[in-house]
Amino acid sequence: MILTEAYDYMDLLLDKADQPYFTTEEKDKFLNLAVSDFINFQYQKMGADEEARRALSGCVDWNSFSLSNDEILSGNFLYDGKFPALSEKYTPIGTNDGAGNYSGTHSITKSDTRGFWKYGNHYVLPKQHLYVLAIAISYYNFDDIIDPSSGLPYAGVTSDDIVLTGAISVKNVSTRDYYENERTDDPFNKPNKENGPLWQYIENRIVFAGKDEIKSTKIQYVNLQTITLPTIHQAFSASTVYNSTAPLSLTFAEHYQKQIVQLAVEKMTRVDVGLMTPTS
Repeated sequence: MILTEAYDYMDLLLDKADQPYFTTEEKDKFLNLAVSDFINFQYQKMGADEEARRALSGCVDWNSFSLSNDEILSGNFLYDGKFPALSEKYTPIGTNDGAGNYSGTHSITKSDTRGFWKYGNHYVLPKQHLYVLAIAISYYNFDDIIDPSSGLPYAGVTSDDIVLTGAISVKNVSTRDYYENERTDDPFNKPNKENGPLWQYIENRIVFAGKDEIKSTKIQYVNLQTITLPTIHQAFSASTVYNSTAPLSLTFAEHYQKQIVQLAVEKMTRVDVGLMTPTS
């Protein structure tokens, strides 16, 4: 169902309910509200309900960011001259190729669905970010490779000397627990390879905590699976994946599009009639 078809469906339901005339702009506002409410409702059930997971499958976004072995050793991606960092590759103006050329779709001006990095390894959330489903991180043997005084590799180090961990799941905690756990000396609570690293939301960023062998300065790869809030133009689209009938990312299946339209109409019929635009 495309957006114009959604408008027609709304008009049909409103006519049957003997409701006043709504402009396209007013319909868009109610559809936006309905999309947000639909996602929030289904998200609460995702852990136990397959129907909810199916309903939001188009909103599940996957993004990954990494530094290659050569990029770690190049000296072209140093944050504050201290360590190789994702923020020096995935910048607010595009992806740095290491030679000062920028491209890509994640930058602050090019995408509302893919964020960028600042302050070393802090992920700045894109505009349409809603929820994190999972985060995984890989680390490399920073202490064996990088001179912390310069951020550059020790003499004689090659890319073959870099050893990567497997993907490690990152646990979300409250801001209070984040700082308490990051600074604790309790081996059963502090973040490490066995207990797992931590992340928190702060200032619209995702920030990672780690001590010793999993400090955030040693990040090589980050994978994020998130729920993204689609615009109504994305939610109601005829685009499909290649030549299949599967809706493109951020587009709801028609079954759920109809539910969103019905939810929008329910909201419209509860609004004071005096606030609506009269029929011309």
